[in-house]
Amino acid sequence: MVKYFLDLYLKPKQSWDKLAEENFTIQQLYLRLVLFFAFIPAVSHFIGFVVFKNIYISAVKKFLETAENDPEQSKTTILYMKALMQELMDNDITQELIMMFVTYGFELFKPLVFTVLIHFLSPAFGGIKDPQKAFTVAVFALVPSWVAGIFYVVNSPLSMFMVFLGMFYTFYLIFIGAEKVLKIPSENSKNFQFIILVIILYLVISGVVGQIETLIFYKILGVPVFAQN
Repeated sequence: MVKYFLDLYLKPKQSWDKLAEENFTIQQLYLRLVLFFAFIPAVSHFIGFVVFKNIYISAVKKFLETAENDPEQSKTTILYMKALMQELMDNDITQELIMMFVTYGFELFKPLVFTVLIHFLSPAFGGIKDPQKAFTVAVFALVPSWVAGIFYVVNSPLSMFMVFLGMFYTFYLIFIGAEKVLKIPSENSKNFQFIILVIILYLVISGVVGQIETLIFYKILGVPVFAQN
C-alpha cells in the first residue's frame, strides 16, 4: 500500500491503474490511512491554538474591528469570535482538546460522504457500482486535503491557499480515479460531468455539515446560537 500511496501523487494516471486491481477493504483503509491522515487537520488546529495562538488572536482582533462596525454582520458570529478570542487568551486546553476531537470526528466523516456520492453517481455515468472501489477512490484522493491541513497551524492567506490546493488535487484524483478504477468512460465527457456533479453535491453537503460543526463549537464556547442578528 505504501508504494501505491507514494506513486499515486507523483504519477496518478499510472498508479490508479494499479490500484484498480487491488481489493482493499473499508476496514483496511480506515485503519491504515484514514485514522492517521484525518488527524492532521485536527491536531494542526490544536497546535495553532496552543503554540501559535498569538497569530490567531491577532487575526480575530482584526476581524472584530471590522465586523463590529458592519451592521450586516451576524451578531452570533461576533459573539463566537469574541468567545474564541477569550478562549485563546485563557489558553483553556480542555476546550481546545474537545474542539480538536470534534474536528477529528468530522474529518473521519469526509470519506463516507465522498464514498456515498461516488458510489451512487458512478453507475449513472456508465461506471461500476462497487462500495469498496468507491471508498478506495475517496480515501486515496482525500489524503492531499488532509496533508494540506497542516497549514492550519498558522492562520494566514497562504494557509488558506494551500488548503484550497489540497482540495483541488483531491477532486483531480477523483476525476482520474473515476475513469481508471470505476470505469467511467471519457466518451461524451461523462467523466467531466461526473466530477462536476460530485463537486457541486459535495459543496452543498459540506456546507450543511459545516453549519452543524459550527453549532457544536458555539455550544463548546458558550455562544447563544439564536442570538439576534
